[in-house]
Amino acid sequence: MENQAAKAVSDMKWALGTRHAAPGRGPAETPTTAGVSTQDPALTQPLIEPPTRGERGQAGTAAPRRPKLRTFRVEEIPAPCQERQIVRFAWHQRAQHFIMMSSVMLLVFTGMPQKFSDAPWAQWLIAFWGGLDSARTIHHAAGFAMIFSAVYHLGFIFHSMVALRKPFPLWMLPSLKDFRDFLQNTGYYLGINKQKALFGRFSYFEKFDYWAVFWGVPMMGLTGLILMFPLIVTRVLPGVMVPVASIAHSDEALLATGWIFVVHFYNAHFAPNIFPFNKSIFTGRVSEDRYRHEHKLEYEQMVADQEQ
Repeated sequence: MENQAAKAVSDMKWALGTRHAAPGRGPAETPTTAGVSTQDPALTQPLIEPPTRGERGQAGTAAPRRPKLRTFRVEEIPAPCQERQIVRFAWHQRAQHFIMMSSVMLLVFTGMPQKFSDAPWAQWLIAFWGGLDSARTIHHAAGFAMIFSAVYHLGFIFHSMVALRKPFPLWMLPSLKDFRDFLQNTGYYLGINKQKALFGRFSYFEKFDYWAVFWGVPMMGLTGLILMFPLIVTRVLPGVMVPVASIAHSDEALLATGWIFVVHFYNAHFAPNIFPFNKSIFTGRVSEDRYRHEHKLEYEQMVADQEQ
């Protein structure tokens, strides 16, 4: 029995190694976490046998006997272990997202009060930021941070391709499969199809979020710079560009805010299989079970590559 327990613990430790590896092969590049407790201290506590019927009957006439202690042998039983993790985002990508997220949140909560300045909640927010001039200063600084995040991302891609000689990230480009996946999922939600679409590294709605930034940042950045430096701009461009930029900046901001707080937050955090919070963009890791479910095609490819 001891040999079988030792073998079970050994097999468990092999299965929970710090890297995902097949038997007889070297470690793969997917880091994992592992932890196992081989013994539960509660199981080694002695049990107290209850008094016999005779002992209970003599309780009033004689001193009670000391309870008998019965110990028993416990095999080493592996405790529930942590699930293996798959690295999805590098720290550069997490830093880019954090800067973009922080700057956009500041832009929303300093810009919307200026757009709806007559609303009581807008006046409260303006007072919270220390007045209109302070809110504008924070808004301008957040705008430059948003532009920096976009430039940082483009520089990261360029450095990866030129210096690190990595291939262009083709998986982020829209494809015909994305259109088919959209139709497949639409049919599934309407009850026409029995199965959802299967995704690779990125789904069509993740790609849409990504490319929406390439539209939103230039639009918001250029119109914001026109509004910040109207005198300089009108030396080169017609004066009508300032009110046009004001309308475009305001309406695009409202559209982006609605999309982020409704669509993006639902897909990233509030969907039933993710709720209440998706921490992968902050930790860079996703559980193996979730990755198998949400990115089944890439997971199967990773497993196939490890078995070769």
